[in-house]
Amino acid sequence: MSAPAPPSPTGRGPGEGRPAEPPPPGSYSTLERLLLAPLRRLGGHLVWPVIKTLAAARVHPNALSLSQIPLGFVVAFLIVPFPRLALALFIGTLVLDFLDGELARTRGLASDFGALLDQVCDHVRELTVVGGLVAVGALRGDIGVAYAAAYPLANVLLYLADRFRTPLPFSIKTWMVYYPFLIAYLGWGLNLLDYAAAAAAAFLTLASAQALWRLRPAISRSNSP
Repeated sequence: MSAPAPPSPTGRGPGEGRPAEPPPPGSYSTLERLLLAPLRRLGGHLVWPVIKTLAAARVHPNALSLSQIPLGFVVAFLIVPFPRLALALFIGTLVLDFLDGELARTRGLASDFGALLDQVCDHVRELTVVGGLVAVGALRGDIGVAYAAAYPLANVLLYLADRFRTPLPFSIKTWMVYYPFLIAYLGWGLNLLDYAAAAAAAFLTLASAQALWRLRPAISRSNSP
C-alpha cells in the first residue's frame, strides 16, 4: 500500500479542494470537465512537491496567473530565433495555468475572482502568442484576427454559462484542435497553423452561439423577482 500524500498547509492533499463547495466557474463544458478531472488529479499528485514548496513560501496563486502575461511576450519574441525554446516556455505557461488553480485550492484561496483573473491572463498570453505568429508570417493575418476574436469570446461566454450553472454539454476547444499543431510548428517546423487556427475559430464561434442560447433563459431566471 502506498503512503498517503503529505498534508497541505490547509490540511488538504494534492488535487483536493473544498469538497463541500462547488468549484469556481471556468470556461469548460460538462464533458470537458469529466475528461480533464482524472488528468487534473494525476497532475496534482505529480506537481505536489512544487505546490507544497509554493504554499510554504506563501506564493499567491494570482502571481502565477499574472506571470503568464510576460512569458507570453517572451514566447512570441523567441518564435523565430529559438522556436524550441519558445515551445518549452509555452508549455511552461500551460503548467503555470494548472499550478495556479492547484495552489489556490491547497491554500484555501480558490475564488470566483481568482478564476476570472486566470481567464484574463490566459487570454492575454494566448493572443500575444498568436500576434507573434502573425508577425513572423507563420499564421495568416485574417485567420489570426478571427482566432483572436473567437478565443476570448468563446471562453468568456463559456465562463458565464458555467457561472449561471448552464454549462454546455460539449464543446471543441483550442487545446483539442490548435495546440497540437502549434507544438508541431515550434518543435519540428511543420506549419499547418492556418488550417488549425481557422478550424479552432470556427468551433469556438459555434461554442459561443451555443453558450448565448443557453445563457438567455438563465439570465432571465436570475433577473426574475
